[in-house]
Amino acid sequence: MGRRPARIPEVLHNRNFALYYTGQSLSVLGDAIVPVALAFAVLDLGRGAGALGLVLAAGIAPGVLLVLVGGVVADRIERRRLMVACDLVRFGSQAAQGVLLWTGHATLLSLVLLQLVWGTAAAFFRPASTGLVAEWVEPDRLQQANGLVGLSDNLAYTVGPAVAGVLIAVFSPGAALLADALTFAASAVALSLARPAARTAARTAANAAEASASVLRGLAEGWQEFRSRTWLWSMVLWAATFHLLALPSVLVLGPAVAKSDLGGASAWAAIAACSGLGAVVGGVIALRYRPRYLLRATFVPLGLYGLQLVALAVPARTAVVAAAALVGGVGVAMFNVYFYTALQQHIPLPVMSRVASYEWLGSIALLPVGQALVGPVAAATSVPGVLLVAGGWMLVSPVVLYLIRSARELRAVDDSPQTVVADATPVPAGGAA
Repeated sequence: MGRRPARIPEVLHNRNFALYYTGQSLSVLGDAIVPVALAFAVLDLGRGAGALGLVLAAGIAPGVLLVLVGGVVADRIERRRLMVACDLVRFGSQAAQGVLLWTGHATLLSLVLLQLVWGTAAAFFRPASTGLVAEWVEPDRLQQANGLVGLSDNLAYTVGPAVAGVLIAVFSPGAALLADALTFAASAVALSLARPAARTAARTAANAAEASASVLRGLAEGWQEFRSRTWLWSMVLWAATFHLLALPSVLVLGPAVAKSDLGGASAWAAIAACSGLGAVVGGVIALRYRPRYLLRATFVPLGLYGLQLVALAVPARTAVVAAAALVGGVGVAMFNVYFYTALQQHIPLPVMSRVASYEWLGSIALLPVGQALVGPVAAATSVPGVLLVAGGWMLVSPVVLYLIRSARELRAVDDSPQTVVADATPVPAGGAA
């Protein structure tokens, strides 16, 4: 007889990770509330879509501009303390926005400036968190840790908009932002209660001598580690095409197809809900299924994201598009868990945050470009044509990715002990791969 699965995932017995996971789950739920709250806050100020776009962009822009610097800083100081500081800054920015909205003193300028503060703190928090999980969690439990985090993220973005709607309807947009501020306070408290792990102390001591080194040197070292791994930069390059072509086609052209051919907003709401449900299912699968080859396990699920794009191009019935969206959500959620597990298992811990910052920037930077261009391109050609091109690329992606030998043969650490490199010494800038 096989061993009965534990009711509580083993990684949650790790006190430090349990504290991080609790605080981060609350924080992400708060983040899921914010877009809806800001939308109604801007409307209450008598502004339109352009103003809302400016406010939302103010929260994203610092991440694009500063995430590489954030990776350097996170690799040189204690990540936990940096993340606590970032949480406290975001608590202050969101609390200030909430109070200003609640009291009727908010302006478009104040919202933009405070969103810039929030985005700046997020730019430092993001790469630090990737490294912190690798510091605190045993290599063979990283997949479980990432699976739990991904599942919580997907659940948060499924229920977050509904929570925001209740808070706005009962109180005000300011109340929703104050709730978000409290989640950052909770995250800061949870991280403060954690105890530095042995590997944290070792890494801090090893990096103490580098603390005064130039940012450019730190970036060069991170870039050397990033570019020396074909499996890594090739997957990031693929992710860049996904964010340039596939995701904008769904986000921008999908609602237009729903309005013109599928019955309007209710149809798109059903499709979006199924996509979110698929992400939750994918998170559960990734939490339970432990593949020998981490990236290879994601190739076919990722390719199935193209079904939704093809279904929209036809267009198929709403139920068919929704089913395809559910399948696509499964694939993306699985990829996120397995890819970050691979990153944390195979990148040296002293440069983890720098490499993670290059990964994030390379993957996401083209998303706003795609969102800006997909509409004009579809107008100049055709909506079905753009959707078919995007869907076709996704459907052939498994074949393209399988051709990359280092990606298809990348093993999970527990199946190949010699690949445990989390504490390895980083390759010097300009050194051999």
